[in-house]
Amino acid sequence: MRLRSSFAAAVALALAQCLHAAEPSDYVLMPKVVYGERAIDIKAGSFSGPGPRNSAGSVALEYSPTTYWVTELYTAFARSGGTGTRFDAIEWENRFQLTEPGEYAIDWGSVIEVEKPHESGSGWNLTLGPLMQGQLADRFQWNFNPLLSRNLAGPSGASTNMAYQVQLKYRYQQSFEFGAQGFGDLGPWYHWSALEQQTHRLGPAIFGRVPLGGRRVVYYNAAWLFGLVPGASSDTVRAQIELEF
Repeated sequence: MRLRSSFAAAVALALAQCLHAAEPSDYVLMPKVVYGERAIDIKAGSFSGPGPRNSAGSVALEYSPTTYWVTELYTAFARSGGTGTRFDAIEWENRFQLTEPGEYAIDWGSVIEVEKPHESGSGWNLTLGPLMQGQLADRFQWNFNPLLSRNLAGPSGASTNMAYQVQLKYRYQQSFEFGAQGFGDLGPWYHWSALEQQTHRLGPAIFGRVPLGGRRVVYYNAAWLFGLVPGASSDTVRAQIELEF
């Protein structure tokens, strides 16, 4: 496999011991990078479970300074039950394209994300993992991202946890595609939590791309996810809108 960036590979190996618990606004990461791309990225979601419904969202600025690297800076917000919306965290996400699309049976990428929660004494959250994408038949596209996360400089006793993102979509037409998305947290990577303590969510999703002229394009995706185990929220609604220019 021809890696596009030795720097990205070295950092990935160095951080392999290091995702915070899945948020309702989480989304499936893609391994593709478009050089010179600029975008405003808006994500939001809510979930129900024991107690009042909770929600979260973020606004990000994205830029691709090279053919293999895209960087995003997020401001995240959260709302718990009947309380007001509050500032929740700042996140810096970096994705790397490691192979050319279609060069191999699987397109490979990687992600490194640093999050600083607003709460005092919460430390830093570091997320790392490979990004994989492939094709099934002519019109089906799948994605699978196993992710590791760890809290740094926060409360003692933090462990390196494992999570995943999965997606399958049918490319019906450019403006409307459909399929499914799933997210899950397994617990410590070396010794997964009991099933009732894990969080697995799966449900239908829609996707689309709407050209606005010139370099301006709107991408959207949304999903309605259902909890598959007792530890997961009973239902989650999430959406993402990205304006590229």
